[in-house]
Amino acid sequence: MNPDNAAPLAARPSRAIDFALAATAALSAWLIFQVQPMVAKRILPWFGGGTAVWTTVMLFFQAALFFGYLYAHLATKWFTPRRQVHLHVALLAAAAMLAAIVGVLPSDEWRPSGSGPPALHILVMLAAAVGLPYLSLSATAPLTQVWFARIHPGRSPYRLYALSNAGSLAALLSYPFLVEPNLGVSAQGVSWSGLFVVFALLCAWSALASLKSRDKSIAPSSADAPDVSAPSKLQRFFWLALPATASATLLAITTYLCQDVPSMPLLWIAPMVVYLLSFILTFDSDRWYRRDVWFSIGALASFAAVISWFQKNAAPLPTMLGVHLTLLAAICMICHGELVRRRPGASRLTAFYLSIAAGGAIGGLLVGIVAPLVLSDYYELQLSVLATWGLALLALVTDPASPYFDGGKRERYAGTLGMVALLVLLAICMGINVVKLREGVVQRARNFYGVLTVRHMNQNSPDEFVELSNGRTTHGGQFIAEANRRVPMWYYHADSGVGILMRETSGDAPRRVGVIGLGVGTLAAYAEPGETFRFYDINPQVIDLAADFFHYLGEANGRGATIELIEGDARIALENEPPQNFDILVLDAFNSDSIPAHLLTLEAFELYLKHLKEPNGFLAVHVSSVHLDLIPVVKAAAEKFGLHGAIIEVPPDDTPSTAGCTWVLLSRQPNPFVDLDVAIPLGEGAGAVPSVTWTDDYSSLLDVLKD
Repeated sequence: MNPDNAAPLAARPSRAIDFALAATAALSAWLIFQVQPMVAKRILPWFGGGTAVWTTVMLFFQAALFFGYLYAHLATKWFTPRRQVHLHVALLAAAAMLAAIVGVLPSDEWRPSGSGPPALHILVMLAAAVGLPYLSLSATAPLTQVWFARIHPGRSPYRLYALSNAGSLAALLSYPFLVEPNLGVSAQGVSWSGLFVVFALLCAWSALASLKSRDKSIAPSSADAPDVSAPSKLQRFFWLALPATASATLLAITTYLCQDVPSMPLLWIAPMVVYLLSFILTFDSDRWYRRDVWFSIGALASFAAVISWFQKNAAPLPTMLGVHLTLLAAICMICHGELVRRRPGASRLTAFYLSIAAGGAIGGLLVGIVAPLVLSDYYELQLSVLATWGLALLALVTDPASPYFDGGKRERYAGTLGMVALLVLLAICMGINVVKLREGVVQRARNFYGVLTVRHMNQNSPDEFVELSNGRTTHGGQFIAEANRRVPMWYYHADSGVGILMRETSGDAPRRVGVIGLGVGTLAAYAEPGETFRFYDINPQVIDLAADFFHYLGEANGRGATIELIEGDARIALENEPPQNFDILVLDAFNSDSIPAHLLTLEAFELYLKHLKEPNGFLAVHVSSVHLDLIPVVKAAAEKFGLHGAIIEVPPDDTPSTAGCTWVLLSRQPNPFVDLDVAIPLGEGAGAVPSVTWTDDYSSLLDVLKD
């Protein structure tokens, strides 16, 4: 053998292992960030379709990531390399068998049947369904870097971390644009389980091969030598506080954005992409994070966001996304950039990642669990922004490389005063915003399903009324003056689609009416003696506020009508009930700017028809939305079940009792309302829109976004 060829031949196994480690890191990251939206979409219908479902799912996966990193940290600390590998291979085998045999999507047996805490139910369910596979995935990132550092003691393993984040980014970007539009949730689950088995085999081979390979041609450099100095308390504080703040801001901004658009993967993923991209850039190279650039962008974005919070009506979706995603990008770059500046040597690698994961879990816990319990409104976004700038100031004045720390007096004092002034000014603006938001408020309640506000409007005028809102979406109102209290307001006024339906069907015989979505009980204003109005609502606080601050329900009872209030998700309730034989069933369950997707699927419409009187029952669907066009979805259901439809759209006006709204009235028989001057036949003329079919297994926000 030629001696000159010996080194390259010996190096080939090392290159194969390097490739396997890189592929393992990328595939594990892909699987981690594919399973999150997939599982969230699976369980979203079971808990009302609100954004809190995603927040809780994120909390679970952040906590599971922490436990995965903890396992990796303890395994590298307590066990020899050989025992580490054997333990991880055993874990991979168990997780692969579970994924292949049982799958990772929660089964229907996990659907909630009682009124227990939804967040706790979600956390327990996910732990049982996907806990073990996710634990093995989350432990892989730090372990592959430890194996890489052992094979190549002179090379930095941090780029392997950036590679895993690139895999995460690819997974997130592909989900709403490739995976979700082309695969149903069940097919997604099967595909994920198959890829997980491939990952487990690849990871096991990489782990076992790493025991037999070490690049002895490269001596450890001083920069990568074992770090014997323990990190200071301040450094450990930054390891926790910086990722916690970035994580809290991520979830707070996601919650804020989903106040006006239904909670669906597309809107969950856009902030996640920004968050992950900041990780990729900051861990790839120091050149991506420049304090002067990102501090300037962050300051401008912070004030732009504060200005948008003062607006009564939501800005156009592109503007709202642009402002808040820029703010998130700046905050994440600042937090993660400062974090990387304080990274340790390779010997403390797993402890560093463990702290990052713990910080992420703390941020998720604060927004997902603590905030709904202690804050009466969505103040976590404001607090996250202020916390970012407070940490940035602390980072600057404690960093020896910063002019704020070791520059001239003028630099130190001017810079510090500038940061303090920014903090104070932001705090004052946010305080004014909070005071403005509390004008006229008589009651505010918050739980898993959102923030509800009861507010007096047009005070001290003849048109004074009380309204109920969730975020920026108004759910109903009622005049204060007793003479006008029975006047239906907002989307339910006499000339709206549902108002016309109620008026035209009244008087022949007592009606039995079902209403999905209580609001303030406005539709009870149409209830006559002997009639039954049965309301379904998932949020117990909506039921309490409608009874305590509004009179529609009580006065309907006083007129001799029967009012029935059913707490729980309407679909689950209707599935468990015998046919209700409704003359009219009204679909009006808004949790943001439109009806949750699971209430508009073909399976949902089939269920509604089961409870609708034959052949003359009516189904009224409220499809008003600033950002979405839901008429094509209703049209697809009408075509599937042979229904006749009339679209009734009322433009907005300046009167306090009415609001612009769009209703679709459906019936099995030829629809009598298509002949009205204000009606458009569904499927004809201006109503001839293309159909968009949603099922329990498939729905995509991209199908119905307005231009």
